[in-house]
Amino acid sequence: MTGKISLALIGVGNVATTLVKGFEFYKNSTQGLWHPKIAGLTLNDFTISAVYDIDASKVGKKIGDIVKNHKSDFGNLTIQPGIAEDTAPSHIAQNGQVKSASYDEFVNALKNVKPDFVVNLISSGMEKSSEKYAKAALDAGCSFFNATAAHTVTDQTRKAFESKGIMILGDDLMSQFGGTAFHRGMIDFMASRGIFLRKAYQLDVGGNQDTQNTMAEETRERKRQIKTQSIAIESPIPFQSTAGTTEYAEQLGDSRVSYYWMEAGGFLNSPVELDLSLRTNDSTNGCNVIVDSIRAAKKSLSSKDFAKVDIISAYAFKNPTKKMHIRECIKAFEDSFLN
Repeated sequence: MTGKISLALIGVGNVATTLVKGFEFYKNSTQGLWHPKIAGLTLNDFTISAVYDIDASKVGKKIGDIVKNHKSDFGNLTIQPGIAEDTAPSHIAQNGQVKSASYDEFVNALKNVKPDFVVNLISSGMEKSSEKYAKAALDAGCSFFNATAAHTVTDQTRKAFESKGIMILGDDLMSQFGGTAFHRGMIDFMASRGIFLRKAYQLDVGGNQDTQNTMAEETRERKRQIKTQSIAIESPIPFQSTAGTTEYAEQLGDSRVSYYWMEAGGFLNSPVELDLSLRTNDSTNGCNVIVDSIRAAKKSLSSKDFAKVDIISAYAFKNPTKKMHIRECIKAFEDSFLN
């Protein structure tokens, strides 16, 4: 494979700015990378060709104006208007007006820069906008990566992308060591030791804008269903479970605190109870998974091996079309793309 992996980032929030910082930092380091090399590709093989947002306070500015005090090859990129098909998130409505492009204008903008992947990083709850972004990527001939909980990947959309030699990946990014991944790992480990859950809950509190937008009842319920279903696959027997974001706490900033309680049974049904908390940073927690899965997708596209999309999506997302156990999907991913 030759050439850079070109990205168009949709939504200039914490994750997008963290990626910008990461591409600079990892020019000369591998510290903190889960997989420094995937399919022979490193983070030096990425470039950002375009960035989009609908926040009028950001559109028209340079990336360097947003990612301050950090050197970057992408600092001179101008933030262009994206698509607005939903009611503006509260943080945009409070800070200013929406500045958006028409669908055709956005598609033409993508065609002008021709990124390999359109990476959807917009706020939770913007379902219609995410669906439009996926359609725009298809019309522009770009692969699509959906980090949001919006349901963009279906058999129909997958076939439509593959018919053009491109790929759609999603839905709902699962962080490297976030609430869902940790919960699934604990259940898997307990089951491997013959300890089977009866009841469990995971309650998340966060302080970033995405968490704030998740507080809308419809969005919160959808994400709760996705998390609960994602976690349930790890147990060989059914158990009573609730998992999801319960509160927005501004003072946490980009941090997230997950509270877990699990009740299980051992020999003679003796009780095993686990009660703990985990605090992580949302934006940094997702970036390893994003750069891993896009590098893997680049290899699969180069070899026209579209069947690997199931492995990549199971590795990277909470709600893939084909679900796999967490241990199984990591092994399948590494067997496929580390050699």
